[in-house]
Amino acid sequence: MTPLLRAAVRGLIPLLVVALVACGASPQAPGDYLVNALDWVEAHAVLHDRIADWPALRAEALAQVPNPATAAETYPAIRHVLAALDATGDRNAFLIEPGILGVGVRSYGFNELRGDGTIVFLQPGGPAERAGMRLGDRITHADGVPLAEYQAAHAGDPMQPSIRFTFTRPGEASPREVTLEAATISYEGRPSGRRIETSGAGIGYLELPWDWGSRRYPTLAQEVIRAADQPAACGWIIDLRRNVGGNMWTFLAAVGPILGPGELGSFEYRDGRREGWSYQDGEVRWNGERRGESEVEGPIYTMAPRPVALLISPGTAQAGETTLVAFLGRPETRLFGEPTTGVPFLLDHTTLSDGAELNVSGARSYDRTGAIYEGPIAPDERVATDWTRFGGDDDPVIQAALDWLQTQPACSR
Repeated sequence: MTPLLRAAVRGLIPLLVVALVACGASPQAPGDYLVNALDWVEAHAVLHDRIADWPALRAEALAQVPNPATAAETYPAIRHVLAALDATGDRNAFLIEPGILGVGVRSYGFNELRGDGTIVFLQPGGPAERAGMRLGDRITHADGVPLAEYQAAHAGDPMQPSIRFTFTRPGEASPREVTLEAATISYEGRPSGRRIETSGAGIGYLELPWDWGSRRYPTLAQEVIRAADQPAACGWIIDLRRNVGGNMWTFLAAVGPILGPGELGSFEYRDGRREGWSYQDGEVRWNGERRGESEVEGPIYTMAPRPVALLISPGTAQAGETTLVAFLGRPETRLFGEPTTGVPFLLDHTTLSDGAELNVSGARSYDRTGAIYEGPIAPDERVATDWTRFGGDDDPVIQAALDWLQTQPACSR
């Protein structure tokens, strides 16, 4: 997750994680605070084994602040360790300073692809949309500094009140500039979709955008599914290209009628424990326990098994990827688009004694067949997303999915 995107979704964290006891329930001496934080990371980071020399990395961190006077003075040392994990692929490794969680989400109103800068999501009514930015615009600089350099220099920093962005627009030779002021946003993901009529059959299309677990998300998704399935669609397209994370259980509850009942996959922790996920009788279960996110207003929609095309991109991340894993190994299922971000892990966290939030990837994902996922998930058919045509009838990824679905027996009768 990019720093700009990470700031935009800080409010997701309480719904993504395993509840843990904080490293300390009362204020600690700064030296103890740092040691306890590093102990927790070492014990819980599932990608800990990718660090070639953990004792050396830990020693480097401790040497940065030999005599810290406050907990805050230890943050650079903690971030030194988290940056090393991030470099190995643990893009869930980050620290959130006290006072940020629970006070609203501040954002510039867009999500961009990590390492590329292409805007893939605009918050309706947010700063970026009001300034005239569009999907497909590509950010090149922030406050005059190349985007990658700016992000590296400000990783983990509190969000700046305003930033001057330089961006390019497809089809235009000259770059544009805009200054965006961070604003507190109120966001709830709203699944959307439609029925696409093809020669002799109807195909359902459902986009699952990112969401932090809003109560009505599954209900809204099943309303879309019900409307697009009248009469019965012969197959389904599920679009995860802009699902940058959030609450996996909400997503599974939303798409349960298409996903179908049964065991869906599992998480495996550093100690080898496995906890499975399933969907049965309209309920999502984790380690055998019903998730509250299963609630749907009105009757649960059900349907016979249908072929499913899943659309993915580098914007598919975290809970978007674990939702994808729940489909893998399912019969008559095929992936279209580009490789995902590569963090199909359970985000694990703890609250430190001063209220700071420490996060790492805490468990690897396995699909229903037992295959492991711990990096980018590649499509079966690679098709680049043209973000200027996202979701439209001329979207090349949707078209590729339609072409495949029409070859399936259910859609070619």
